[in-house]
Amino acid sequence: MDNVENVKKNKPKKLKVIIIIVFVVALLMASIFYFSNKTFKSKINNLLGRLPGVGKYFDSSPIESGRNEKKEELARYYISLDPVAAADQLYIIKKDDEKLYSEIIKLMNSNASSKTEEIIKLVRSLESRKDLLLSIYDEIQNENENFLADEVARLEKQDVSITINEIENKIEKDEDFKKNLPAIINMMKEEKVVDILYYIDEALEDEILYSLSENKRQSIESKLLSKRTEKNRLEDTASLYEVKSVEVALEEIGNTKDYSIDELGVIYKNLSVLKTAEILSRIDDDKFVEELFSSIRREEELSGGDGSIINDINRTIQFITEYNKKIDDLVIIYEKMGAEKVAQIVEKMMTNDKTVTALEINSEPVFEISDASIIVDVLSKMRNKTLSGIMNYMSTDKATTLTQMLARP
Repeated sequence: MDNVENVKKNKPKKLKVIIIIVFVVALLMASIFYFSNKTFKSKINNLLGRLPGVGKYFDSSPIESGRNEKKEELARYYISLDPVAAADQLYIIKKDDEKLYSEIIKLMNSNASSKTEEIIKLVRSLESRKDLLLSIYDEIQNENENFLADEVARLEKQDVSITINEIENKIEKDEDFKKNLPAIINMMKEEKVVDILYYIDEALEDEILYSLSENKRQSIESKLLSKRTEKNRLEDTASLYEVKSVEVALEEIGNTKDYSIDELGVIYKNLSVLKTAEILSRIDDDKFVEELFSSIRREEELSGGDGSIINDINRTIQFITEYNKKIDDLVIIYEKMGAEKVAQIVEKMMTNDKTVTALEINSEPVFEISDASIIVDVLSKMRNKTLSGIMNYMSTDKATTLTQMLARP
């Protein structure tokens, strides 16, 4: 009886032991299967990753493990490649992630140290070559910048008209010049750019303007507008001096007191040839006249006009100078004559307005001379006492008419 009871009591104990053994064996087999089967391991980790508390560990574990496996696969892959091809790819990795590169190299070195050493040398060679390329590129960039700076300095020093001609001739024929022009214009002083764009072909002006940055373009457009306004003012000033007396014009625009030589170039270019000659024939400052002519020529070149008025001005000055010398000679002669005799000559000449001689330019009379104009010019240079003595011998009507003629500007 006792034995039967003892057997009954020991049965649950044996069953517990068996269950524990089975559980341990099952857990051991599951662990072996877990670490040896990637698919099973991934599924178990996904399942355990949902558990609170420990889920985070199982959720991140396969990622780190997967990264290590990928590194090992990459190490084996690069070892299998031709060393040059492997070095090209590892160079890219090293540039982006130095740590990853080191880890892969370590894994490669543990599998094939000699080949890994060869690949490392090739990577270093690539690094040196890339640095050289960057150095050459920087050198080329510096050379290009120096070239542009030299071009800017050269264009700024030379005359605007020469620069404009160069741009207009090169822009359609020289692709390098056309490509570099926006950069050159950007580096130039704005005042010089404004001078160039003011006189250059209108289509080219727009093309150059819209190749610039917005701020630069707006600044230059504003200065262009100011220059055009100033140019119009000087042209209007020329119209005023056209009707002023030679004496007034000589005082105000016969020197650089009120206007610069460049401004005077614009004014005189817009005066008639006769008015200019009348003023300049009274000026003894050869240097001023020479500088003024240079300014007029420059304005003509920039404006693109046909021919020059300088030769016409010089011819007219010479004609007027010779005429004035002859008038001065007549003044001396008439002052030595009796007043009564001179009065008779005056009455006869002042009624004849028919042209005796004239200076023609381009088949057009510029300076006409008649008996009346000659005698008026002679009398206007006489002393007042001599003139009054002559007029005493003239009829009242003729004296009145002569007075009116002498009073004309």
